[in-house]
This record gives sequence, C-alpha cells and structure tokens, in this order.
Amino acid sequence: MSAVMAQTPPQQAAPQATTQAAPQPVNGLLMLLELQRQAWRQATAPELRYHIVNQTRRLIAYRQAAFLTLADRGRPTLEAVSNIAVLEPNAPFAQWLEQAVRAVAAGAQADTVHVVDPAALPADVRGAWGEWGPAQVLWCPLRKPEPQRETAPGVPAGSRSKAAPSLAGLWLGRDEPWTDGEILLLSHLAEGYGHAWWALSGKRAKRRGLRRALLPLLVLLAAAGALAIPVPMSTLAPAEIQTSNPVIVAAPLDGVIERFHVQPNQAVAAGQPLFSFDSTVLRSRFEVARKGLTQAEAELLTASQAAFADPQTKARVAQLRAQVELRRAELALARDLLDRVTVKAERAGIAVFTDVNDWLGKPLSVGERVLTLADPQAPEIDIMVPVGDALVLEPGSPVELFLNVDPLHPLRARLTHASYEAGLSASGVLSYRVKAALEPGQTPGDVPPRIGLRGTAKILGDRVPLALYLFRRPLALLRQSLGI
Repeated sequence: MSAVMAQTPPQQAAPQATTQAAPQPVNGLLMLLELQRQAWRQATAPELRYHIVNQTRRLIAYRQAAFLTLADRGRPTLEAVSNIAVLEPNAPFAQWLEQAVRAVAAGAQADTVHVVDPAALPADVRGAWGEWGPAQVLWCPLRKPEPQRETAPGVPAGSRSKAAPSLAGLWLGRDEPWTDGEILLLSHLAEGYGHAWWALSGKRAKRRGLRRALLPLLVLLAAAGALAIPVPMSTLAPAEIQTSNPVIVAAPLDGVIERFHVQPNQAVAAGQPLFSFDSTVLRSRFEVARKGLTQAEAELLTASQAAFADPQTKARVAQLRAQVELRRAELALARDLLDRVTVKAERAGIAVFTDVNDWLGKPLSVGERVLTLADPQAPEIDIMVPVGDALVLEPGSPVELFLNVDPLHPLRARLTHASYEAGLSASGVLSYRVKAALEPGQTPGDVPPRIGLRGTAKILGDRVPLALYLFRRPLALLRQSLGI
C-alpha cells in the first residue's frame, strides 16, 4: 500500500464495489469450489495472498479485504490488502488494523468466523473506527489443519484438546450487514484457504529448517575446503640493497683520521684518495730513523778506518755494520707508514659510509673498517630473516622486494645464499643472513636500484595448505610447549 493511499481512510482508498445480487445456492457452491481449487493451485505465498484478498469478492461482495498473519497470537503483520499492490507497513491505517486484529485474536471468538463488534475493542481502536474501519467487519480465521488422532479408550470425544490458535486471518469490511448464508459460505471457504495457506507455509518452514540445518555444515565444509587450499609458504624480513662484491677499506695503521677526501655515496675512481691520517708522529719517527741511520753509518765509517791500526776496533766493525742495517730497517718502516697516511681506492665504485664527522678525530686501530667500495652495477639484496620466521631456504627460491621508496612496484629476485648459522642483526634479533640476486630488466633503462635502499623482502617457499600457513606459529609454540 503506498504512503498516499495509506493515509486515506478505507472508504476513500478502496474503490467502491458494485452492489451485486446475492448468489444463487447452486452458483455459490460452484464458486466456492472454484475458489478453493484455485487457491490450492497457487505455487507461492504472494500469489495465494493476492487470490484471497481479490478473488473472494467473486463469491461474497465486500468493499475491502486485508490478509494478516500472527506469530503465536503476538503482533499481527499486514501481508496484503485488496486493490493495493504495494504496502506501507508504517502507514496509520496499517498500524490501526494490526492493533484491531490483535484485539480480535485475543478474544474468545478468535478461532471462529464472526462479525467484529467495535464495542469489544480497546478504546484507542474503537475511537478511530469511524475513520479507518467500515461499518460491518467480518473476521475469518484461517485455521491450521490438525492431524486426526484416535480417541483413547474411556476418553470422551469432546475431551480432546482445543484447536491450535489461528496464525492467519482475513479481515473483510463493507457497509451492508453480513447474512448467515454469507457467513456459512465464508466459513467453508476459510477452511479451504487455511489448508492451502498452511500447506505453503509448511513447505516454506521445512525449507527454512533444512537451510538452517545445512547452513552450519556448509559453512564448516567451506571453511575446511578453504583451509586446504595450497598456498606458497612465505615470510617477511627486513632487507637492504647492497653490492655483491664489496671492497672493505680498513685502517692500515694505528692513528687518527685527519681528513676525508670523499663524501658518502660518492663515486670514486681507482687510485683516488679516500681519507688521510694525522702524519705528525709518523714524520717525526721518520726523521728520527733517518738521523739514526746517518749516525750509525758515520760510526761504521770511523771504525772501519781505525781498524787498520787498532785490532780491538776491528772487532767492533761487524757490530756497527749490524747496527746500520737495523737503522735502515727502521727508516724503511717509517717511510712505509708515512706512505700509508693517505688511503687510496683499490678500484672504482661508490664510497659507502655514514658521515664524515663520525670519523674525524676518532682513533683507529689497524684493520678497523672505515668504509666500503661498492659496485653499483652489481647489486644484491641482503635479508635478515628472524629465526622464528625462517623457512626451508633453498637456492633459487623466488623473492619479492618491497622498497620503502616504492612499495607498489616490488622487485623480483632469486635466493642465492642462506647462512647455516644465525647471528645478531643490527636490531639485536637472532637472524639468518640471506642473499638474493635481482632479476634484470625490472627498472627503466635497466638501471639497478641505488645502493643502501631499504625495504621488506618476501621470501616464497614450497606450497602448503592454508591452515599450516595461518597456524604455523601456534603449532610451533604448541610443539615447543608440549615437547612433541
């Protein structure tokens, strides 16, 4: 019922039915049988409701018919109204009609076809009767058929339990009074309608019950099937772009760095100076060694000349000659250390280190790492896989790198090496070091990504059921807790 028609009293909303002559007994009986036969042939509940509220006037004349259902004599629900295609359940007429039917269904004659007395209704319903209700209303309950039961011996037939309460009904209204013959015909017709209605409702209830019973099983089967879907086992780990064959530049002597000749991530050529140590001590040591050598050579020359006249001096010549060789070795060492003051690049590459100010004035020991010379044309991925997330890492396994600067375009790679022994990562997590080689042709112009870029690597392993992929950590914790 549309909202506009719902606001209009039934006297104006429904078209006036033409006054028909009372049907002849034979014709009325035939029409009764025909209406029942058509009702039994309806395949769906909406079709049956339409038939009940619109085709019943072929047997009995009325101005308006409404079909309602009740849930265990609770709040009625308006299902269909004659001459109206679309219902508006919140319209004033619909709400008033549901209140009126609730009061009728709660009365003593709820299960019988009878004329509704407005005086027996509540005050709020009775007060609006003149606005929404016609002069004469007939209530026709559609009883639910009860199965036949045999009467136990010694029990009177009249002592059976009363019929189940009506859960559906037909509300018929008109201006003329209802005759006894019309009430009798409608009583028989209501029984036929009730049989057809509850037959369809029973089928729907069975289908709903079957669906409710099968739904958990179908959900369980669907969940089990989804958990059995094979998916590739994978793990995520922090990663960094590094060079595949770096050159480690370490401190060649003990000292303090005085000056850096390059900046971080600067391209350098072979033989280019990288940094220099403070040479003050080394130059002083070189001068001392040089002067010591000069003095030793002078003493050796003097002893060699005096050896011709003094036999004792001749014995000291060999000792002084050894002293000269010692001074020469000290001078060579001082010269070699002085030549190492400026560290030069062994080959071309990128100078990789943090900051110049981190090294200036810092005392270093021999072999301490200062920077790395990286080849930008030979990058690789350095991945630190935590021990708790480690998979069976086989060479050739596919790897996807999601860089922090471009996470929407992952880079493909292949695993080349995985360490057998775990160590602490920079963040202090016990991890395995994994190396992966980038596949060519993934960047514009095939330019490799810049050394030092960081991101997250996804390592793919063998295909396993989805259940194992989702619950591998709880299963591992359970195995460790129970020792199985």
